[in-house]
Amino acid sequence: MIKIVLQKKGDNIIAFDISGHGVSQAELDSATGDAYDLVCNTVSVLSQSIIIGMEEVLHIEPQYSIKDGYLSLSPLEGKSIELSQVLLKTFEKSLESTIKSLDISFGCKKRKEYINLIEKEV
Repeated sequence: MIKIVLQKKGDNIIAFDISGHGVSQAELDSATGDAYDLVCNTVSVLSQSIIIGMEEVLHIEPQYSIKDGYLSLSPLEGKSIELSQVLLKTFEKSLESTIKSLDISFGCKKRKEYINLIEKEV
């Protein structure tokens, strides 16, 4: 399961942690697995786009850790928080839209086996 935790300070997203994979290898071999592999790819592209946008467009140097099945953006500070909000809130809305589509297609209970979005006030 993909677990996404958005860390918020008031209305601002200041960090996130993403861990896990959408499906097991056995599920990848089924039609449903293919659909959820797309979800894993979607989350990967969206989350890595945030880091790229911060570095290449905003010219800030976020601290992050990335490895197989894991991406963590360390808490932003100062001006970086304000500068990054359009990217981070677009990321949040894109994840919510993806989850809503999965809920419609497969049902909330089934979707929760594969992806969950959690907000955490820090």
